[in-house]
Amino acid sequence: MVSEPSPTARRIVRVWHADTADMHARGNDTLTRAREHLQPAERARYERFRQDVDRDMFLVGRVMARAIVADALRTRPVDWPWREGLRGRPEIDIDGCPVSFNLAHSGGKVVCALSWLGAVGVDVEDRERASLDRALVARCCDDSEAADVDAHGERWRDRFLQYWTLKESYLKAVGLGISVHLPDVRFRLTDDIQPAFQGDLAGADAGWTFDLTTLGSRYYVAVAASAAASGAPSFIHAPFPASWWP
Repeated sequence: MVSEPSPTARRIVRVWHADTADMHARGNDTLTRAREHLQPAERARYERFRQDVDRDMFLVGRVMARAIVADALRTRPVDWPWREGLRGRPEIDIDGCPVSFNLAHSGGKVVCALSWLGAVGVDVEDRERASLDRALVARCCDDSEAADVDAHGERWRDRFLQYWTLKESYLKAVGLGISVHLPDVRFRLTDDIQPAFQGDLAGADAGWTFDLTTLGSRYYVAVAASAAASGAPSFIHAPFPASWWP
């Protein structure tokens, strides 16, 4: 039986972040223990990565998610069952578990979001990514979003990444993936981020709250949280606790 937090605490969606450098800074013992916590299928996936940064982000993501969910469930990181859900969405393999979590990484930064309210999705994008094809704007944005991107002139990449990160957070929350026509998820970027669903997604559940923030000067982080029955949640971002590394 999972011990749920107070009603006030339940309405907070928590988002933790870490750099791959944080793991290496802790030395070889932490790296070794992190690898030992991988399940056989995870270890095989870890070893298939060709680039060190991709391998490290995968490992840090597993460490963070296992520790964060374990803290919520009051168990050990290695003791809760992990499964890959719809289109690879990570889930807790416990029937009726009220906890939802999601992972994302980009450019050496890893983020993990956890919610007690329902499905949650998170995405992080590196604003210094090597390249960004301008043609993505027309493929991923509806007319109003594309016009807004164009209006930002030389800063169009930043504006586009804000839309992209929000769209990704929603698609990850619902397990749809980028096979969806991305302009069907449309946003208006104001202080209160307003989503709209059109085309194939017309009539989709509107009970979503979105958060868009920056980490330092380099990363955008977007979170999509379902809370139709409970009202809008609040969001808290924090560094992954040093004491939670293996």
